[in-house]
Amino acid sequence: MGRPIGSVNRQKPFRDALNIALHSRPGALRRIADQLLDQAERGELAAAREVIDRTDGRAVQSVEYGDMLITELSDRQLHEIASGALRTALPPPTAE
Repeated sequence: MGRPIGSVNRQKPFRDALNIALHSRPGALRRIADQLLDQAERGELAAAREVIDRTDGRAVQSVEYGDMLITELSDRQLHEIASGALRTALPPPTAE
């Protein structure tokens, strides 16, 4: 689960520390990328997925609520569904 709506905590101390380390070792990121590609070429599925996710982006997941795709709902409706306020205004999701 991500950060709660309205959260202002944007600190990412590990990312900051990693960026400092990468700046002090400029060839490290290239070596890591090379190792990842080598693993993907050897058929390691996790490495292949990581390469694909990093180059093409993660696959979009289609989400339905009842007979409607979530993309057909407004941001307000999505927020109301998430907060539990819109349960009676829309048909309940179908179990498939």
